[in-house]
Formats: sequence, C-alpha cells, structure tokens
Amino acid sequence: MTEEADRAVLPVIRQLKAEHPFWGYRRVWAYLRFVERRQINKKRVYRLLGENGLLVTGHEKLKARRAVS
Repeated sequence: MTEEADRAVLPVIRQLKAEHPFWGYRRVWAYLRFVERRQINKKRVYRLLGENGLLVTGHEKLKARRAVS
C-alpha cells in the first residue's frame, strides 16, 4: 500500500516543486494537506523529496555568524 500511495502522490509533488522550487517539505505538506485535502504525513513528504533529490539545500555563505562573548 505504501508504494502505491507514494506512486500516486509523487507526480503531484514533482509538479509542485517545478512550480515552486524553493518550497521545503513543510510548505509542500501544507499545500497537499490543506489545499488539496490529501491525508499525508510530513515524514512521507520529507522521505519522498529526499529520495527524489527534491529537497532544498541550505546556503552556507548565508548562515548567520555568531560572536562568542
């Protein structure tokens, strides 16, 4: 059942990421849950994004530097 459900939702996630490439798993999950009214777990969305190379990567140069006092 899990693989069937993954295959059913993956094209929708790919389409969302094509339209909004900077959306992370939380925003993708929220869109699926509240706009499309799909019952889906955040962990499943995170796993599918990771397995398919769709996760947003952080930018190390933009990381805040903290001074040690």
